[in-house]
Amino acid sequence: MQGMNDAAPQGSGGMAGVKMARFSGWLQAKAVWRVPLISFLAGALLTMTFSPLSFFPAAFVAFPLMIFLLDQARSAREAFSAGWWTGFGVFSVGLTWIGHSFTQQDNVPLVLAPFAILALSGVMALYIGGAFILSQRLWVKGPLRVLLFAAVWMVFEFARGFLFTGFPWHLAGSMWADWLPVAQIASLTSIYGLSALTVLVAASPIVLVGRSLKPLAIGMVSVPVLILAAGALWGQARLGANETEYDLSVSLRLVQANINQREKWIPSLIDDHFNRHMRLSRDGSDRGKAEGIKLLIWPEAAVQRETFDRESSILRWRMSRMLDFGSYAITGTPRYQRTSGQVKFYNSLVAFNSRGQLYARYDKVRLVPFGEYVPFQSLFNMIGLSALAGSSFDHGEQSQTIALPGVPAFTPLICYEIIFPGTIPVGEDRPGWLLNVTNDGWFGLTNGPYQHLGLARFRAIEEGLPVVRSANTGVSAIIDSFGRTVSSLGLDQSGILDSPLPTAIEPPKYSTGFKMMVTLALCLMVMLGFSVAMVRRKTSP
Repeated sequence: MQGMNDAAPQGSGGMAGVKMARFSGWLQAKAVWRVPLISFLAGALLTMTFSPLSFFPAAFVAFPLMIFLLDQARSAREAFSAGWWTGFGVFSVGLTWIGHSFTQQDNVPLVLAPFAILALSGVMALYIGGAFILSQRLWVKGPLRVLLFAAVWMVFEFARGFLFTGFPWHLAGSMWADWLPVAQIASLTSIYGLSALTVLVAASPIVLVGRSLKPLAIGMVSVPVLILAAGALWGQARLGANETEYDLSVSLRLVQANINQREKWIPSLIDDHFNRHMRLSRDGSDRGKAEGIKLLIWPEAAVQRETFDRESSILRWRMSRMLDFGSYAITGTPRYQRTSGQVKFYNSLVAFNSRGQLYARYDKVRLVPFGEYVPFQSLFNMIGLSALAGSSFDHGEQSQTIALPGVPAFTPLICYEIIFPGTIPVGEDRPGWLLNVTNDGWFGLTNGPYQHLGLARFRAIEEGLPVVRSANTGVSAIIDSFGRTVSSLGLDQSGILDSPLPTAIEPPKYSTGFKMMVTLALCLMVMLGFSVAMVRRKTSP
């Protein structure tokens, strides 16, 4: 690890170096608001890189600015402050779409929306604050500090994606969701590997500012850029050499009824919502059928009757009457189950045939904290705040691979579940496609639904599997095994989406989970190398 503690010489840095020195002096002045402000702006700037803006050049300002802030930090406390404010900028600006959900319900006051966003952002910012602290403890003045920062950033992204139910939103690598040639790199490294490479590339220009150009500095910039460029060229070639192929025996119809979220659960309108889905499903057929359709797919909670999975369900019988023999319908619906004197409610998906017979049922495993369940709900009840805690869904036991006769097996992922990498079955249980039913109506015409779609695209790229996405208010989409959207129905539109099912490609040689572990191990090894170098510096005479 030679060179870790070698500061680049301060020779002729040019005008840029002079300006950076002046900026450093301005930051270190007595005004306590300056570092938090610049940190917040760096985080807010990073949000411009995500869908739907996808302005990736902003990362080449945001990440060098973070390195600069760490250069100025004189203690772990200062580093944490800069990191926390950076994270607060990322999440308070990047997650504003969550606030729209408060306008779609009456049981939670709208005035709580800003406080909920700020509270969530403050918690998520702790991860970036932690990344800054650890970076500062191992910090060096040479060009290799960028490598350290990229490794630490990825490790804390990984932690954020798994700890306390996980929230892998706004991963650095996800900025490439709309830049498919670069996004193909995730098929080799997982989205976490792409994150580490992205941070390394975007932050590296800082080593050229205010310092004379040494081979190490030039290499620290050129090598990551060349790797990313080579990956993008490979990705472009991969896309060009592989056209979308379809299983023409499996025709899909996705129904997007565009039910307003404020009206969705009004009891007097529930039958109207069901009938709207029925009319769209028939598409004007004289026979009242979904003609020529093998799989009729409705989105998450499209049916608002908890008895839909029961043998006596009239609604399921009505829906099955639209199916030709050998066809199937899949829909999201809540359901309940009585066990040991308790009633448990589930956010579920069911599949049935033209006779109304159930073939499969899946209960959502990963629930949305404070959306579908309340952490520590017993505590809320104990202190008399049961109304605030509200009712919760119970989680399912495990993920499933569902096989319907004449249809490639699929893994259902309800809403939020699609954002988690490395959760798709491998080996003999590997599905032929992924089905994501969702209701993004909570978030209106904000960035949230587009970012949700982008994360679904990464699951297709990582797994080499097509993704079929049925959304209540959009964006419904058919995504092929390379992440290309081959057909879609936009946000806030009502209609149907007909398409044959894209085929899967050969399974990756190594699973996404394995690639994630390799990326994590490499980053930990980098951090270990810097730790050893730090100990040697402190113990050397």
